[in-house]
Amino acid sequence: MITETLDMQRGLLLSLSPGRRTYWMAQAVALLSLVVLLSAVPFAKVQLAQLPSFVPIYESVLILNDLITAALLFGQFAITRSRAMLALASGYLFTAATAVGHLLSFPGLFTSGGLLGTGPQSTAWIYMFWHAGFPLFVIAYAVLKGREERDPGRFPAHTLTRQTALGTVAAVLGAAAACVALATAGEHLLPTIMAANRYTHIMWIVAGGTWCFCVAALVVLWRSRPHLTLDIWLMVVLCVWICDVALSAVFNGGRYDLGFHVGRVFGLMGASFVLLLLLIENTVLHSRLAAARAEIRRLAANNVKDREMDR
Repeated sequence: MITETLDMQRGLLLSLSPGRRTYWMAQAVALLSLVVLLSAVPFAKVQLAQLPSFVPIYESVLILNDLITAALLFGQFAITRSRAMLALASGYLFTAATAVGHLLSFPGLFTSGGLLGTGPQSTAWIYMFWHAGFPLFVIAYAVLKGREERDPGRFPAHTLTRQTALGTVAAVLGAAAACVALATAGEHLLPTIMAANRYTHIMWIVAGGTWCFCVAALVVLWRSRPHLTLDIWLMVVLCVWICDVALSAVFNGGRYDLGFHVGRVFGLMGASFVLLLLLIENTVLHSRLAAARAEIRRLAANNVKDREMDR
């Protein structure tokens, strides 16, 4: 028990190898997502009533989830000094930052044109930057994880300092700000993907590119064996991410139809899986640490008794 707990402390929560139950649960979630996607596609363009409160509630929860996940992953990096963990934490920070820009730019929520003074294409383009960016961070995570496992000495932990993390955070926030700026101030430089609250045919091409990033991330992550528990759930996140883009930008017709709403539910699910994993594994770790302390106290008490008997 003590040795196992110490191993968990060294590797932390996310180095745990997945058990059979993890694979079953991940496959069940992925299959359920596919069933919901296929069931919703025929009705994706059915227009629903506009609920102005839906978007801010959904995105506020999603931003909070991503920020908490990023903070926990940066905490993991602070102890492990893993470049892979830093890349993944940066990915969740990027999604939170771009989601803030998406919320502030959404037309009709705060002002008719959004708080950022955006045009008709801005919000849709921020959404695409947001959903295309995260898979790239997952690819970076998978590649760096593989390199760290193959040649640990090549990536000494002492070279990753607090300044490295702060610089990475600044770079990620800068990248998110650049994406938002391009979609707002530079909107005229981008192709037209929205017309009168409906998607144009160019949206299919842009969304297809986002799909390609997600599929590429899935392939790279699948090939980065041995898989960790985190890897399995990241694959589920990417599957749900694909369903999100499919219903929110490909098979639906525009804002506030059935695909728009169901796609957002997929997005919220995707933002929650890794956070739930972190919280659950953190609880498991603390319970095992408590058991280890109890075992140490018991052994210490027995040792004292043995010494007294030897006198």
